[in-house]
Amino acid sequence: MGGQPEVVEKLPTPEEVFKVPRLTWSRKILILWGGGVIALGTSIGSGEFLLGPSVAIRHGLGLLWLVLVGAFLQTIYVYSWVRFVIALGETPIAMMFRIFAFAGVLGSFFVFLSFIWGGWAASSAAALVGGILHTVPGPEHRLYVVVAGWALILFALLLLSLGRRVARTMEIFFWFDLAVIFTSFIILALILVPPSIWVEAGRNMLRFGYVPPDIDPLLLASWWGYIAYASGVNYIIANYFKDKGFGMGSVTGYIPAIIGAKVIPYSPTGKLFKVTDENLQVYRRWSWLALEELLILFFIGAIIGMVVPMLLAYSMLYGWGVEVRWGAPIWFALGLEKFYGSVGWWWGVIVALLVLIKTQIGVADAIVRAFIDSLWRLESIRRLCRDDIRVLYYALVFVIFAWASLAFIFVAPVQLIMIAAASSNLGALIGIPALLYINYRVVPKELRLHWSLIILNLIFFVACLIFGGMFIGRMLGII
Repeated sequence: MGGQPEVVEKLPTPEEVFKVPRLTWSRKILILWGGGVIALGTSIGSGEFLLGPSVAIRHGLGLLWLVLVGAFLQTIYVYSWVRFVIALGETPIAMMFRIFAFAGVLGSFFVFLSFIWGGWAASSAAALVGGILHTVPGPEHRLYVVVAGWALILFALLLLSLGRRVARTMEIFFWFDLAVIFTSFIILALILVPPSIWVEAGRNMLRFGYVPPDIDPLLLASWWGYIAYASGVNYIIANYFKDKGFGMGSVTGYIPAIIGAKVIPYSPTGKLFKVTDENLQVYRRWSWLALEELLILFFIGAIIGMVVPMLLAYSMLYGWGVEVRWGAPIWFALGLEKFYGSVGWWWGVIVALLVLIKTQIGVADAIVRAFIDSLWRLESIRRLCRDDIRVLYYALVFVIFAWASLAFIFVAPVQLIMIAAASSNLGALIGIPALLYINYRVVPKELRLHWSLIILNLIFFVACLIFGGMFIGRMLGII
């Protein structure tokens, strides 16, 4: 076991960390909000843009209630982990090592299992090639897809190399990316979705418990996994709140970029503040700020990001009679072309590319952070890297992107995404038990989760077990 964390006298206030006299709403958006932006940006990707529309086209809107439930439970799950990040300044996987080493290894492994398949790279490459060639890429276009994929990987590598800290560079790019995507989605939904389908969607948002009888268990499990980021492995999102400097994360370091930044001490273990009335008041402020960001950005954003593409795909097919190609990354462009010609085509291609490329960046970064959480605690690794976390980070980034550049050559993008998404449900097998252990055995009783959060996390655990079981049963041919 990792033992108890070092105790320090004071928990820094948000104003001290971000060097502002007062946190106004504008300062929250421009300076404070970061983890929620990256989480939303990465989550609005393959699940929302490919799996959600696929479900709508094949099975209608009857599963919209699952979006509401999934987004809410996943928000609670992330918030629960962020509270401990604020208290300890330590990532969730690092906390798992406090239970025993194998728990931490499992935490890293489930992130790896959920994201390593390379479907995110393949989808963005297929969208780019499809846009240029004005067709859905087929086997005869595989070479073009591979070359486009490598070009996008080089772009992602460059982006992750710039700025003062890696997470901040991602935030800036994701803000721009999401602004274009959400503006496009909302405008087009208001124009193209008939009132009758809006009414149908509202009714199905409250149709709790309905499941289409003929739905593929793998598709259902994968869709639940990607409703908001990645189901049971959502604990990796809390890393960005640590990197941003929430609570004790402000004293344990962050990952700086390799171009434009300097070496920053990155502590392999966290620190716990002394439990005093003053510190508890500051802790509650940090917790509220995290909840505020997650509710506004992650929860509401995840619902809009999943529901609107589903409504657009459903309306194009059943409202306007426009054929929508299932599983094709450029389905959006094919649909818009029918309404707006070449302008619609390129509008759809650009939106598809922006949706998928940021997911490619976010997923690669998440895998690397999961490995760092396991490896940086080893003194031999820190000595090999001369205590420069960038050496390990960029070495792992290169390996992950090298793998992705090979993986999408062999398997169809949507197949990869479905496997990855369904796998993410299994992360709850370690995520929820570890969360409960940290709650009752590591943090002081004054910092423990409210009983209502415990119950909601247990409900989420059961749901992930059900969908994870569907995935395993489908893979084994049992169901």
